[in-house]
Amino acid sequence: MAILSGTLRPFFSYYGGKWRDAVKLYPAPKHKRIIEPFAGSAGYSLRYHQHAVVLYEIDPVVVQVWKYLIKATPSEILAIPDLEPDQTCDDLNIIQEAKWLVGFWLNRAAASPRKSPSAWMRAGIRPGSFWGERVRNTIAAQVDSIRHWEVYNSGYIECPDDVEATWFVDPPYQVAGRHYRFGSEIIDFDALGRWCQTRPGQVIVCENAGASWLPFRQLASIKTTRSNRSHEVYWLNNFDAASMPDLFSEVAHPK
Repeated sequence: MAILSGTLRPFFSYYGGKWRDAVKLYPAPKHKRIIEPFAGSAGYSLRYHQHAVVLYEIDPVVVQVWKYLIKATPSEILAIPDLEPDQTCDDLNIIQEAKWLVGFWLNRAAASPRKSPSAWMRAGIRPGSFWGERVRNTIAAQVDSIRHWEVYNSGYIECPDDVEATWFVDPPYQVAGRHYRFGSEIIDFDALGRWCQTRPGQVIVCENAGASWLPFRQLASIKTTRSNRSHEVYWLNNFDAASMPDLFSEVAHPK
């Protein structure tokens, strides 16, 4: 299967994912290597997947899903079945990593895989947004494009100190980041701020209004997957006003 030349779509839905905003709101990478220390669904790297992408993630479930995707063949993805109306992921005769992958697609923007379909999925609302033929075909068409990616089950502090790269830092938000299995309550944000300022290369940091661990600038008011609004802020180690959009622009995610 040919490697795709354009942007990749998300391999799984994840709470706080940045795929929709990566091109609209954040600068393009200035380096051929991209490092995401809080990888999640790696929305920024998907936009620039041909770069040398290195993911670090403390949640072992997310890491195992990425390792599975990096190695999986298109035929393996296409062989993952749909869920019958009365089934859960536990009923599927597939490996655990594939169950977790399906589980992320049973509810939009979840912080961990689900076993049963959400009410929206059961109601048939926007079926292409949940696990099924469209999602399965999209993932199968993309897996060959991330063979070169690397993923490590480590926190940000284990990232190398001497690698010049584009660092896309999207941690659980200081105020609103308590919905993750490993959330903001375990992060020393003052230490994280100092760490971000010492990375060699380009550093892009995402946060939410109210965060104080770096001198953040207002970025945009975003309509989220859950129909709320998120007031995004950012920090760049080498601020270039021309590379950023108008401050606090209104960005609405399409339904």
